[in-house]
Amino acid sequence: MASIEEQILEQIKRYETIIIHRHQRPDPDAFGSQLGLKAILQASFPEKKIYAVGKSVPGLAWMSETEPFMDTIPDAAYNKALVIVTDTANAPRVDDQRWPNGLEIIKIDHHPNDDQYGDWQWVKEGHSATSTMIYEFYELLKDQGLVMTKEAARLLYIGIVGDTGRFMYGMDSETFRVVSELFKYHFDYETVHHHMETISENAAKLSGYVLQNLTILPSGFAYIVMTKELVKKFNLQESGTAFVVPLPSKIDRVRAWAIFEEQDEGNFRVRLRSKTIVINQIANQFDGGGHPMASGAWAQDKNDITRLVKILDNALIEKYGVEKED
Repeated sequence: MASIEEQILEQIKRYETIIIHRHQRPDPDAFGSQLGLKAILQASFPEKKIYAVGKSVPGLAWMSETEPFMDTIPDAAYNKALVIVTDTANAPRVDDQRWPNGLEIIKIDHHPNDDQYGDWQWVKEGHSATSTMIYEFYELLKDQGLVMTKEAARLLYIGIVGDTGRFMYGMDSETFRVVSELFKYHFDYETVHHHMETISENAAKLSGYVLQNLTILPSGFAYIVMTKELVKKFNLQESGTAFVVPLPSKIDRVRAWAIFEEQDEGNFRVRLRSKTIVINQIANQFDGGGHPMASGAWAQDKNDITRLVKILDNALIEKYGVEKED
């Protein structure tokens, strides 16, 4: 019986039009796996129409060396198309909700497969990044027509670096093996890291604010609530606030943390991280999910914030026996 990777390639070969989606609010792995796969398929099948769709993110526009960053396609393009969705655990999170209009759907992901959408699902739960999987897909099937390019290697590397927190989370020997193979394509990794590490002056000022105003509980849980007014004050424009997420990890007594950011609708986007306890199951209770040590969630109001902080605080207390403050 053919492997799932071989079945996916068989479908790719059958279709003249292939449309690649990824999740909303994309991170480097979402873009890296989506655009890396697009680059591989374009090099492998130049006669086919290969598109990558979804909203552009100005703060990550440097990732693509081509213009436009994302493809704009009419609804009719889906009529006879194969749709591939990368790095997206749940169907509602797919960016550009036209994806079900494709004739067939393939899901490629490394998150828990709780939402088993699509006609084919290639899910490697706990894998370091979906970008790692895309390289493995090429490597397994390069004898059947797949072609790797320097640009694809660069994009997949960016995805891996982003989703492992600069090689801090979810690492294993396979990840390093894939990275060593990608380096053989001699892309400019120094420029990649320059882009990923450089922030604006206003972003640096917000970073200082976060570190100065972080609440750290005796259990080692830390959090901050950023209101719309606060974020607007720092005039970040389109760069977003993702750069503040790793900051609490630099503090020695912080074991887990949450960044709450108020949205225009009045609810709060929650970015959860942990050094010790598993947090994705907790995130599931708040309309979220993700990796064991890096997840996202939603708090609908301040009561939800209080409840989430209490759950995470108690989880650390249970593990370490830390007494609460009076």
